[in-house]
Amino acid sequence: MLRTLLSPFAVGVASRVVSQVCAFVLILVASRALDLAEFGSFAIASALCVIFTTLMYTGVYQTILRTKDLIADRDTLFALQFAIGAAGSMTMVLIGLSIGNLSDLGTAFALVGLAPIPVLASFSAWLEAHLVRDGRVRATAILVLLSELVALATAVGMFRAGFGIEALVMSRLTSMAFILVLYAALVRIVPKPRIKRATIRSGLREAWPLWGSSSLGMLSNYGADLILGAFLNPAAVGAYRAGSRIANTAADVVTQPMGIISWAQFARKEASDNQSDIRTLWKNNVALCFALMAPAMITVSVLASDIVTAVFDPSWAAAVTIISIIAIARLIESLSFLLEPTLTCLGRSKQQFFVRLGDTLLLVTLLLAIGRHSPEAAALAVLLKTCVTMCVSVTLMMRAAGITVSDLVEITLPGLGLTALCLSVIYIVGLFPLAGGSATLLLATAAAEVTVWSICIAALLRSRILVMPAI
Repeated sequence: MLRTLLSPFAVGVASRVVSQVCAFVLILVASRALDLAEFGSFAIASALCVIFTTLMYTGVYQTILRTKDLIADRDTLFALQFAIGAAGSMTMVLIGLSIGNLSDLGTAFALVGLAPIPVLASFSAWLEAHLVRDGRVRATAILVLLSELVALATAVGMFRAGFGIEALVMSRLTSMAFILVLYAALVRIVPKPRIKRATIRSGLREAWPLWGSSSLGMLSNYGADLILGAFLNPAAVGAYRAGSRIANTAADVVTQPMGIISWAQFARKEASDNQSDIRTLWKNNVALCFALMAPAMITVSVLASDIVTAVFDPSWAAAVTIISIIAIARLIESLSFLLEPTLTCLGRSKQQFFVRLGDTLLLVTLLLAIGRHSPEAAALAVLLKTCVTMCVSVTLMMRAAGITVSDLVEITLPGLGLTALCLSVIYIVGLFPLAGGSATLLLATAAAEVTVWSICIAALLRSRILVMPAI
């Protein structure tokens, strides 16, 4: 049991749980200090920042994990990272200055304030890749957790001091600076100004499909923010981003550490020419992810109104419908989130790029057709897009890894059973009148669900129906 609790995945999940709790608390605090328009201004800038920063943690990042001669290649790979990060930072500054000339000062300030993050992330991602390659996933998880705590403390302190959107901007800057310093202390390697043309060519050849896929994925995740900002106003963006952030909180707890560990597992099997083992790893990881995600996402969807009523400022009630829709979308996505590592490590990286291209084009089409009219319509567009992409992605992964329909049924049964059980808990708790209103009912329901869910997950792991991933 102790070995299970200290496994990289368990530590990663625990870290993400606390990190997402920090993000949830930050939104809670922000709902009291900012209106939806102010939060929307930050959300627009944050969307661009996340898109550029994510490029640092994919493409070259995976090339560092996969290269057979790290010492010879790492300096050149850092140069590629830095160039992409610097381009992202400069783009944010230019867009911010342009928007500022149009008098949208809130969004302009946030863009310029967050602009240093992509270039700082080029250092952070390069260092983190060394830690992950060495199997130090626990260390990275703990450091990410600490950085989120620093971000939360910074934002809360500044909100209490009377600052507004500045608190959110500074929280992200301090978080990045904090984790960069700690990563550097652990790795103790400084990139040298050395560039190998052969490494550039091979690195770009391997990275561009992942860069493209990741960019398209980020556009899918944040396209609604950008289109709502273009056609409506920051308040609409604020409502959409607040709702999606709440729904994504529970999902990211599972998918982020699972994605990192799966990349490390699959890359190791690819490097040792044991690609046939990827099939088993894929089944185990998706089964566990779905078993964790399905009950959580259905619960969030059903209790969305109670969550907003009990926890957030009443002015944020517009986020309720968005929470319900996005939670269902993230549940559906849990079957296809391993698309990139699966197809890349099985020699089909171009396929995953074209899937993400189609995913983004479909989302943009749906957003322009129906989603631009309201935040709720944008969430519905995301749900429709997710259903189509999941069907295509799962089909391609099944063909590449040799997964059968019976395998897929076996993978999803534990999650479906746990979901039915959690819905029963919600219904039973609701039968008992509780003093204290919606907040008490929400707390009692959450406590009952976590207890029942934890017991069932422990039993499934012990019986090996579900398998905890390890590196």
